[in-house]
Amino acid sequence: MGLNGEKQSHASEGADSPSGPQDELDSISEKREKLENELHYAKAKAETARKRASVETAADHAESADKAAQEAKDWEARSRDVEARLDEINNEVQNAIESMQPANGPESNLVLPGETLEIFVVEDPSFNGRYPVRRGGYIILPAVGRIPVAGKDLQSAEAAVKKALESSQLQHASVMIEKVEGADVESGQVIYLAGEFKYPRPFKIPAGTRPTLISVILSSGGATDKADLTRVKVMRVAANRGVVEEVNVQKILDGGGLTSDLALDSGDVVMIPTGSRNVVFVTGKVSHPGGLPFKPGDHLSAYAAILQRGGFARFADQKKVYILRPTPDGTKVRIPVNVTAIQKGREPDVPLQSDDIIVVPEKFFSF
Repeated sequence: MGLNGEKQSHASEGADSPSGPQDELDSISEKREKLENELHYAKAKAETARKRASVETAADHAESADKAAQEAKDWEARSRDVEARLDEINNEVQNAIESMQPANGPESNLVLPGETLEIFVVEDPSFNGRYPVRRGGYIILPAVGRIPVAGKDLQSAEAAVKKALESSQLQHASVMIEKVEGADVESGQVIYLAGEFKYPRPFKIPAGTRPTLISVILSSGGATDKADLTRVKVMRVAANRGVVEEVNVQKILDGGGLTSDLALDSGDVVMIPTGSRNVVFVTGKVSHPGGLPFKPGDHLSAYAAILQRGGFARFADQKKVYILRPTPDGTKVRIPVNVTAIQKGREPDVPLQSDDIIVVPEKFFSF
């Protein structure tokens, strides 16, 4: 009885603990995935709290603003703690991979950090491309995120990418992966895309074409909603020196003329910076305080925004509405909006800009 119990106990321990290097790597990768999800959640909560603190400060709600600011600090501290634990996990991944390397030999099909994988997805070519295996043992696939592949053979890596795609992007994915030799990477005609591209990754220049900034942005899938196309940067090496050119792509797209487009060469790096949050806020004595989407080119005025948030709440002071508008130096200017005069046609409504905060104060009575 005791002997059988002891055997059962050992069998259970073997089932719960990694039985080999690959199992150990998979276990570590699972821990890292949980930490990455935790980090994403903490950062999102911190950003939400910071925005709420900004809105409450603008509305002169000191107590609520302080509470939101403290909440943001707490989530930021949690983010730093998770990032530190992620660094430790990444080191564990690296050690696990290195322990597997000698047994497999230099000619092994094992995927290792520092290598480049070329991925083909039959059902959706937008995922096709070359992806570097990062130090943490993963690749980053557009719209999917990190996929652990280091320590796996090519067939297992294909299965991991297939599973990730089918869990969030495609109903069915046929995935093929090939290793790209180092010499091929160096000699390939590639432009590197970074920042607010929808698919930030190396862009292979089609044979027989001379790429331009506009053609590469459009051919690569375009930019995200957060992109600031007025300050696109192209980084290149000229005469053994690094050169950065800034181009107003938005102006070109708006009809500024393709003559101002910029020719690109292999090895150039194109970086699209993050722009404004593309939103306006309505706060104070309105029925439903909150944000409204506001993209470049949209036309929205202060009174119209208030109506979209449900109109005025009880005791709203319609004569003393104002807009807080951010300036390049980080301060905010106050713009008065007399809604009563706007309603009667005596004053025009005030057009809004992205990141404006509309404040509707409370009407105070004296008896």
